[in-house]
Amino acid sequence: MKKIVLLIALLAGFTVYDVKAQTDVDAHLSLPISTDVEGARYEFVQSMINSKQAFLLDKFTGDVWRYKSVGKEFELIEREKPDMMVDGRINYQLYLSSENSKLCFLLNIHTGEMWRYTKDGDREFRKIELPRN
Repeated sequence: MKKIVLLIALLAGFTVYDVKAQTDVDAHLSLPISTDVEGARYEFVQSMINSKQAFLLDKFTGDVWRYKSVGKEFELIEREKPDMMVDGRINYQLYLSSENSKLCFLLNIHTGEMWRYTKDGDREFRKIELPRN
């Protein structure tokens, strides 16, 4: 029994060390945030802590689909008060919090308009009224 407990403790220690080392080196590579890959129109973004938070983003139009693991399909998420976009260019970025899977934001990188994903009632992106300078 003592050998099993010792083995589990050693494995846990190695795992924590490995995760810490990887986090220090690759933290910016593993954030659940859409990227600015030249010419890439679509991107799949998934939460690191909740596999049910998985989205497909059209970075040109701001359309976001949620992956439904139960039905193995995508559903379009409505967006409150869509704004202007520049045709043929990347306009939107999606961000998922690495600490709270309920925090998901859609940002228009040109206008600064922002929406927060909510599951209250219907799943949708609700516009956030931002203070203007």
